[in-house]
Amino acid sequence: MELTNKKACSNTPPIAKIESLASILSVSKDELLDISNSIDSLWKPGKLLRKKSGEPRPTLDAKPRLKKLHEKIKNRLLKQVSYPAYLLGGIEDKMTPRDYKRHAVIHSGKNILITEDVKDFFPSSSVEVVNGIWKKLFHCTSEVAALLTSITTLNGLLPQGWKTSGYLANLVFWDVEPELVANLMKRGFFYSRFMDDITVSCKTRISNTSKTFVVAEIYRMLFSKGYSPKRTKHQIISSGSRMEVTGLTVNGNHPSLSKKEQNNIRAAVHKCECSAKNGRTSIAYKKLWDSVSGKVGTLTRFHAEKGAKLRQRLRAVKPL
Repeated sequence: MELTNKKACSNTPPIAKIESLASILSVSKDELLDISNSIDSLWKPGKLLRKKSGEPRPTLDAKPRLKKLHEKIKNRLLKQVSYPAYLLGGIEDKMTPRDYKRHAVIHSGKNILITEDVKDFFPSSSVEVVNGIWKKLFHCTSEVAALLTSITTLNGLLPQGWKTSGYLANLVFWDVEPELVANLMKRGFFYSRFMDDITVSCKTRISNTSKTFVVAEIYRMLFSKGYSPKRTKHQIISSGSRMEVTGLTVNGNHPSLSKKEQNNIRAAVHKCECSAKNGRTSIAYKKLWDSVSGKVGTLTRFHAEKGAKLRQRLRAVKPL
């Protein structure tokens, strides 16, 4: 996958007919049309996630028949796109991993941090926006674009949890975001988006006029596609205060976990050690150990020495 800051580009040929789409996805035309007409019965509730605020974030799951088709659409169409380097969430990229750590690395050690959040991002991703992706980015005919849209949306919206949704969420601004990024880069700003989390930073101090310009440009992009900013998440922070990106502290040259998070992980290891005294053979203990082990793994990504010490303590109480 090519890494670029330019506009997203599909590397698949234009799709003119439903028969051609069916061939690409290794299904029959009748199967495609039948699934499209049966979407309302091919989904089920997914995992219940939690927002940072603790509010519930329900997700949807696709039933096997639809999920299998989504997997093919993801692999044969959506993953065949050259995604801009500033898109860092929900994209599988083995050559250059895109994740919350990379999102934070871009903004580490900067002087000013501006963060914006898109309000109700997935529910606000309309049929019109998704249809525009299939029609204009993938160069599908109106007939094919409408079919793909009906298969990848539900009740007029982009469902969070479907295999195709993360990729489509990255592409909702495909035709307007590059211009925003180019304008910011010319002025010395760094930009990245982790799904609905937009972050801009600068190495030097900037005027209030420049801050207003950055925020106005982001809002202009959101409004152009029917989205709204979540005003309560709007922040402009200087290096004199704690600067945070996707839960990581970025005041230094490298992102780090907060002191509170580090202490919580250390406390979890201690809890595991205490529980081990009552036996290490139960299923409950194994679940606890596995959970704590994952937390130590996260700590190790950002604080190798501290993580290594806690890992050593965990090995001593490994489930039997």
